Amino acid sequence: MSKDRSDVQAQKIGAIRHRPGSNGELAAEPAIKLVDVAKSFGRNAVLKGVNLSVAPGELFEVTGPSGSGKTTLLRLVHGQLRPNAGELWVGGRGLHRWWRRGLGKLRRDVAFIFQEQRLLPRLNAFENVVLALQVCDPQVPNREIKRRAMEALESVKLAHRRRAYPHQLSAGERQRVAIARALATKPRVLLADEPLSAMDDENASLVTHLLEEAAANGTTVVVATHRHTFPASRILRLPSAKVMTNGSRKAAVNSNGHGTSSRHVNGNGHVNGNGHVNGNGHVNGTGHVNGNGATARPSLWRLLIPARERPHKTPSVPRLPLWRRALALGANGYRLVLINGLRSWSRDARLTTPVIGTIALLLMLCGTLALAGIAVERVVADQASQASIVRVYLAADATPDAIARLKSKLAGDSRVASVAYVTPEQALAEANRRPGLDNLSSLSSTNPFPASLDVKVRLVTEVAAVATSVKADPAVDPSYPTSYDPDTYSRLRHLALVAGGVAGGILLLFAVIAYAVIANSMRGIAASRRQEVAVTRLLGARGWMLRGPFVIEGLMTGALAGALAAAIIAGAYVLAVRFETAVYLQVLPGVDATAVQYVVAAIITAGLVLGTGTALLGFRRARA
Repeated sequence: MSKDRSDVQAQKIGAIRHRPGSNGELAAEPAIKLVDVAKSFGRNAVLKGVNLSVAPGELFEVTGPSGSGKTTLLRLVHGQLRPNAGELWVGGRGLHRWWRRGLGKLRRDVAFIFQEQRLLPRLNAFENVVLALQVCDPQVPNREIKRRAMEALESVKLAHRRRAYPHQLSAGERQRVAIARALATKPRVLLADEPLSAMDDENASLVTHLLEEAAANGTTVVVATHRHTFPASRILRLPSAKVMTNGSRKAAVNSNGHGTSSRHVNGNGHVNGNGHVNGNGHVNGTGHVNGNGATARPSLWRLLIPARERPHKTPSVPRLPLWRRALALGANGYRLVLINGLRSWSRDARLTTPVIGTIALLLMLCGTLALAGIAVERVVADQASQASIVRVYLAADATPDAIARLKSKLAGDSRVASVAYVTPEQALAEANRRPGLDNLSSLSSTNPFPASLDVKVRLVTEVAAVATSVKADPAVDPSYPTSYDPDTYSRLRHLALVAGGVAGGILLLFAVIAYAVIANSMRGIAASRRQEVAVTRLLGARGWMLRGPFVIEGLMTGALAGALAAAIIAGAYVLAVRFETAVYLQVLPGVDATAVQYVVAAIITAGLVLGTGTALLGFRRARA
């Protein structure tokens, strides 16, 4: 081992771009760059003054004892932590500033092999790999995703265990599934935290070969181990933060499995034009090295006409047509959101049952109060419409001529809009349609309602004057001349206000109780889904992939609760109309089938809204 002599001053360049080398050619852009990075937890400084630059396609190793900061360094590069000081660049993106912005896109390019595997317990091995591929690029057809997932499991010799769930796998098998999940996405950067833990020698050799092959194919691989294990080009020693070159490293395996890799790395982590490196890490114009490590003199024409800087190009991958990608996006979105949401809802049925019951009870109470409010509103509206009508009751011995003179007198009054004669039979029929008056006919064998004149006054303020003007008329019943009562409407309004206040208080009390029950249930749902949300975020899931299943689960919960409450309300209405029509008309006058239909529709809509709200509340808790 010899100490890396890379220039620290060159590592402090803020923007990372392709830079011209000493001979006019371009040096590769570092995939990872750390400049004086420090990280501490409270007063415990884990990393301090770390400087390194890792080139594309380099196999880099981080070693050190437990607690030296190996995992912390990888978590910094993955965006799980933010450095306290220094600059951290990954793929040209500065993670030391605007930390959370664009983390999902970064994690789709930077895969992480966790020491604790972090497989989703509700998915089998094959589904865990498929989920990572769907999250990474949802525009890939499902058939291609399944093929790549199966190839990844075959590469770690676990194709026969593809239907096994994590609790059915050994620690070494879970680790290999996690490695297959990371390699299947073909990331630009691969971070591996103790990838060989809990593995036997045969599987460790297999995984080592896979990581070497990934580096040979262009993936930047950073491995954290307790001791030097991998044939890495360079090694970062922690906690001393010294970067050492591995002079005795083995030849890396290329993509076809033979001999030397097609990509060699110099001391500074830069790649030369064709893969040959000199003694001090500098490359000549053609890639050949002189005997003492000095760069050969370029030709005269190259001095006169310097090489034009060309951007680094990667082999272009043929893309599917737009309609195929759109179709694949829709299909994968259907699986990620709708199918996963329904699966989660069915698995969380035990936790969502109290939520369904609470929401249904709340909606049923709201529906009942709504029907009562409709009844009160229609009674008040009916009374308000009747406020401008004064019924003048005629005396039993009133002659037709006296009634005609009274009618002519009222019709000639400028304050009166119309006058209508009501027979006793018409009055009885109208009374039978009003709550509280329909039983009067049973008190006597004769019709208790006299003949009357319905006088419609133009202005409500003139009703009292018109009623007073007819009291002395000989055709009017002297004991009960008119229906005018100045206190009736004020009492009705007062009753409506009291009823509304009581209903609002009951609803508020029940809403508080419902919130407490729903919040408690959401804690259980959030606890059961927290690991799933965390792992999916670390895989680089987009926002709709995270929220979508929760929304579907909330819609299912709200729809069931709303349907249950609506069924109870509609069933009660049908039974009341069928068997107790008289009682129903007295309790809820004016509430017909149309009003009940509107209330049922409102209950179902409110259930969907409440269910979605509670699900998003659970998502916020799980995400936090």
